[in-house]
Amino acid sequence: MDVQHALESHPSINGMCDYVGISRSGYYQRENRHNHQSPRKLRKKFIQGEIKAIWIKSLCIYGAGKITQELRSKGYKIAERTVGKYMRELGIHAVYLTPWTTTTRNLEL
Repeated sequence: MDVQHALESHPSINGMCDYVGISRSGYYQRENRHNHQSPRKLRKKFIQGEIKAIWIKSLCIYGAGKITQELRSKGYKIAERTVGKYMRELGIHAVYLTPWTTTTRNLEL
């Protein structure tokens, strides 16, 4: 009785696939597809880490243009548009510093 209960509580892959209506090979293909990272996705994650590091090092001021220059100086081949897209995905943006303007003047000088 314990063996039968153990078999019922742990169904086989075949049994689950039959129940859902997919082939066993289809199940394994889908499982491997989700666990496998393509070279493009790995590069994207790495570049996003580099972008975040450069942005933090710049005190959160640099935008896509300057970050692209930094990445190219490190030897990466990447477009400014791609850097901007990755920055949007990361939720980071440039902080534009406004120049100091004098609002009052001493006219007696």
